[in-house]
Amino acid sequence: MHYGKTFILSTLFLTLVAVFSSCGHSTLGRLVGSDRDEHGCIGSAGYTWSYALHDCVRLWEAGTRFDAGPEQVYLIFSPDSTLAEVFPSSGGSIICKRSKQNPNFWRQRKGHAQVYIKNNVLCVEVNDFTYTQKQ
Repeated sequence: MHYGKTFILSTLFLTLVAVFSSCGHSTLGRLVGSDRDEHGCIGSAGYTWSYALHDCVRLWEAGTRFDAGPEQVYLIFSPDSTLAEVFPSSGGSIICKRSKQNPNFWRQRKGHAQVYIKNNVLCVEVNDFTYTQKQ
């Protein structure tokens, strides 16, 4: 019986050694939640950086969704409405700055993207398509 306990304990010890030795440092960088970007946003949890809000956001929580078009697009306004940030599903974000002449118009500095409100309809023009949503 003493031999049985020793055998079981040594088998358990060897199993634990094998398990822990197989977990090298190379797997630590791939843990869920360890994929923070340069702003500290955790992409695997659905967070992305918003320049308009200066915060990590989940687009489906913080943004307005437009999906009647070739791709899904989200729109986020800065708290003071000076910036409109467009997030196409093709990636990245596009910053549009509010016009001084027309408070219902935002345009990208270098590019063709724009956001505007016309007749109570919110419009987002990006990637050669205009997305609309009634207000």
